[in-house]
Amino acid sequence: MIEETLFQKIKADIRNYARIQKADLNAKLILRLFFLTAGFQFVFARRVQEILERVPIFGKPLRRVWWWLTCILFGSEIAIVTKVAGGLYIPHPYGIVIGAATLHANVTVLQNVTIGRRSKADASDPVIGENVFLGAGCVVLGGITLGKGSSVGANSVLLTDLPEGATAIGIPAKIRLAQNAQTSTAIA
Repeated sequence: MIEETLFQKIKADIRNYARIQKADLNAKLILRLFFLTAGFQFVFARRVQEILERVPIFGKPLRRVWWWLTCILFGSEIAIVTKVAGGLYIPHPYGIVIGAATLHANVTVLQNVTIGRRSKADASDPVIGENVFLGAGCVVLGGITLGKGSSVGANSVLLTDLPEGATAIGIPAKIRLAQNAQTSTAIA
């Protein structure tokens, strides 16, 4: 993950919202995002956490309190230890639980998505690549990697790596490769 400044992350978030919503990037859109778009407000609340953590002495406790308030307000959670690059797009920020993980640039997360470890004994975290789409209600568990431009279908359960550009569908997820659309065997 390329190290971005906080300002670069916020700009990337705004640009990605404009791109996905096919809207002109202007003051009207920015005002709408900050005041009327719950998904953007949830993502921005995450960015505020990153700002608060930099406050000397009281930063970490302030971040924890802001995180807790955000969880209550939106009914969703992005763990404090999660690394989140710019361009995060969450249109409906409800029922989302993202545990320790790495989210690269321009990831789309729909409602009721769960990302995290498979068990307490699992020492590695999921890595979500650039431009990944996570459908409503999908579950991504374990120390797995989702390749650039891959997708996980709605209500799918993914427990293994997902190659670049591939799609995972079903319970357990079956992987459809981008090149030949062949379905692999079910993943246990």
